[in-house]
Amino acid sequence: MQHQENRNRETPPKPERYVIKSIAVGIDCSPHSMASLKAAAELAARMNAELIGIFVEDINLLRIADLPFSQEIRLYSAQPESMSTAELERLLRMQARQAETSLQHEAEIFRVHHTFNVRRGIVPREVIAAALEADLLVLGRSGRSPTCRKGLGSTARSALSGSTKNVMLMRTGFSAEHEAILVLFDGSEGSKAALRIALSLVRSGNTLHILILPQTENEKATLEKELSKLIPSGILRVEYHMLPSVTDSRIIARYIRMADSGLLVLSDHMNLPQETVHSLINEVDYPVLLVRNQSS
Repeated sequence: MQHQENRNRETPPKPERYVIKSIAVGIDCSPHSMASLKAAAELAARMNAELIGIFVEDINLLRIADLPFSQEIRLYSAQPESMSTAELERLLRMQARQAETSLQHEAEIFRVHHTFNVRRGIVPREVIAAALEADLLVLGRSGRSPTCRKGLGSTARSALSGSTKNVMLMRTGFSAEHEAILVLFDGSEGSKAALRIALSLVRSGNTLHILILPQTENEKATLEKELSKLIPSGILRVEYHMLPSVTDSRIIARYIRMADSGLLVLSDHMNLPQETVHSLINEVDYPVLLVRNQSS
């Protein structure tokens, strides 16, 4: 792994700005969801974008409650109790109000225009459908389900495989204001789009890490030269990390952990297979921005 600081050189053309007019965020009141909401509100303020909150009443839970043998076990009771559809409806309404209150709170802090959207259906499908008109969809890496303690939750996985939107997957303990950014670059159009977005998001004083992924040994010099034309001279804190020619997501994940950056920005339209990119996102426990829409 090599490190270089951005030094004086020929001034490259100013990069295209990543324009966002609306940001959709899925809210289920889980810790990762609350981190997503805060990050989405912060980005909305920075880019003067509308913030769209989405809460989905899970139709599968309501269907289960309708079954005659459905029961729930509560912490304060040793005996299972019948699951009431009416009680579940009440709890979902309470969660929706909590989600809307959280959205209003963050919107007031960051002074952004916001709307709140309650839908009913299968959660991943409804979240993706509600975000169709947004420029960016922000989700938690995992949700409320106990099965999602490791890796990605079902909604995040569905957004990777079933959406064409730029998707940001957040986790707790991250602040876009203070963290460095790491972008994967292999010279492809997808990685160039990821780099443009990373340049738009990096804050003054924060470090931009660029993880260079050559396909061959001979390509290293070519990629370095190309990057020298794409990185503005005003970006003072840039670190370049040159990888060997690898396509194994586990090895790339190891280098990402070594860089120990904040937000990871990459595309699934790179020279890497799309399956490798998605496996990489699942493996690294970092917030991720996956770039699909290169015209943004």
